[in-house]
Amino acid sequence: MNWSDFFSDLFARFRAGDTADKVLTKPGPVMICFVNRYLEALDGVKYKIAFDGKELAGTTTATSYCFEIQPETLNPIKVSVWSRKSKTFKALDDVVPVLGQCKLVRKVLATAKVTSKTEKHPDTKPVAAPAPSLPPPPPPGPSPVDGQGVRPKPTRNEKDEPQTQTSRPVPGEITLAQLRKIFTDSALATDAHLQSVANELNPHLAVFKLDTPLRRAHFFAQIKGETGNGMQPKRESWEFSPGTLIRFSKIYYRDHPEEAEQDGYFKDKHGKIIRHADQDAIGRKHYSRLNGNRPSHPEDGSNFRGRGLLQITGYAKYHGFMRDYPNYWPGPVPNCVDDPELIVKFPYSIRSAVWFWVMNEVYAIADQGATPEDVANVTRRVNGGSEGLKQRRAAFLVSYPAFK
Repeated sequence: MNWSDFFSDLFARFRAGDTADKVLTKPGPVMICFVNRYLEALDGVKYKIAFDGKELAGTTTATSYCFEIQPETLNPIKVSVWSRKSKTFKALDDVVPVLGQCKLVRKVLATAKVTSKTEKHPDTKPVAAPAPSLPPPPPPGPSPVDGQGVRPKPTRNEKDEPQTQTSRPVPGEITLAQLRKIFTDSALATDAHLQSVANELNPHLAVFKLDTPLRRAHFFAQIKGETGNGMQPKRESWEFSPGTLIRFSKIYYRDHPEEAEQDGYFKDKHGKIIRHADQDAIGRKHYSRLNGNRPSHPEDGSNFRGRGLLQITGYAKYHGFMRDYPNYWPGPVPNCVDDPELIVKFPYSIRSAVWFWVMNEVYAIADQGATPEDVANVTRRVNGGSEGLKQRRAAFLVSYPAFK
């Protein structure tokens, strides 16, 4: 199986009956491919792949160089290849499965299979033929400079050898006029606010993985799906009824059914809410062990609810944003663990969205295309499901033409 069949079969299996709950609660399949520095198949490489107490071993061929496995745990997958120089297997970087997501890993090796045979030495020395006279080469064509061209971008592989990839030129800066086409509520999304967002992103578009029209369209479609036309950062609300708590929360259904009435909102006979939900209690009981929160800190569930333009949620993400902040922005690191409300304030509202976009490689999903299914895939990476998918698809139909 090659890597394209891997993804096709995965989507076929999903459509055939795997529910989102089933897919998102176990490690996704992993495909490991052995290639050369030009990402071509490697032939004749002895390999070992060890995972969950099992081992897959063999020798690659020109048509069989990618291997799919289905891990049962999130333990690292050990990969090694035979070294002709040291006469032993040499370990490569481990591969870590991802919960509920497939993963394609290319192992780039500096080796090749060379087929040759020894010819008999001639009795007489051959006479070299005169070198043919070649026509002069044609003059070089112009280098691509617009958004449709590509240009080489040198990178390094696992052996620290040069590898050539291509990248699109950055198609200009994000403008106020583009953002205004997407966020039309001028009372909330003022010109000053939209220009501040553009100014925040434009100096580092390539670093922020917003360097193509397609990436920008998906990024801002997701933000509009989370915040609406005003592009104002929101704080996640859990204004739930008792019935809703019983339906969506196993904690309330199994452990605290009687407390659903106590913690959910209460309406009078006219349908007006006369007692709001106890959102802190809901956070402690339902969310404290989810979203990377610490079981030893029950208040995490409420403290680290979704905030910002892309609704980062849970202690792990708030802490991760602080940890990685110096890699992208100068100045003091915002202590959003002690003061989570910082995430709803500018510029941390947009910076936390950029961090989530880069660290979760949402841009790689965005690169797959501009179809409704592509918007669904990006939405699934952002919020783990299909919440607000209709609004996000409608937003993408506006944002993509705005940036093209």
